[in-house]
Amino acid sequence: MKKAILKITALLLLLLVILGSSFFVIYPNYSTLKIKLNQLDSTQIANNTALNIFSKISYPKIEATSSEQGKEGTLEYLSKEQIQEHRQNQEIVKLEEKDTTLKIKAADIEGWIVDGDDANALERGFWFYPLSPPPGERGNTVIIGHRFLHLPPRRDTFFNLDKVKIGDEIIIQQKDNEYNYTVINIRVVNKNDTSILSDTSDYRITLITCTPLWTAEKRLVITGKMDKVYGII
Repeated sequence: MKKAILKITALLLLLLVILGSSFFVIYPNYSTLKIKLNQLDSTQIANNTALNIFSKISYPKIEATSSEQGKEGTLEYLSKEQIQEHRQNQEIVKLEEKDTTLKIKAADIEGWIVDGDDANALERGFWFYPLSPPPGERGNTVIIGHRFLHLPPRRDTFFNLDKVKIGDEIIIQQKDNEYNYTVINIRVVNKNDTSILSDTSDYRITLITCTPLWTAEKRLVITGKMDKVYGII
């Protein structure tokens, strides 16, 4: 009887070790495997390849700048003076009142876009940078998100933003509107490079998060153009 109990105990311990080891092997690749399954579409692959070539030829590059403004030199910082000036010169748009969400199916990302005068709003969702124009309007709409505040399988995080590729679709949904953007540029910049916040004359969206994963050393920047610019349906 004792031998049987010992054998069962040893078997259970072995199973626990195997399961524990499997978790550490499989979980880091969970997002990649799920995304790969969603990308097995030959038409989408062909479109993405064409867009990749097109964007390299036509994408207008913005010269990088080095800014020392902000707490610890990060580009997410907003001074009270900036907010005050913005409120005096432009109408304040509240995206939360419009139930605004951001979705990137190719990277398994989906969550609420929230308002706020500073980066504390990042604790509640994807932060609409208040000095930028709202989605759907001409200019550079900037959305900033935490990279690892939440982990997959939760989708309301930019954990998978590095899985985004040229040609992927960014969808902004509201109560009465939907805006579709196509990813045309991916780059990494210094955390104090405020050039990525600059307004533009086209219809674009800029998504920003920390990189490499588990650090705040640099910023991963995904740029998308509104689909009507390319005539894509």
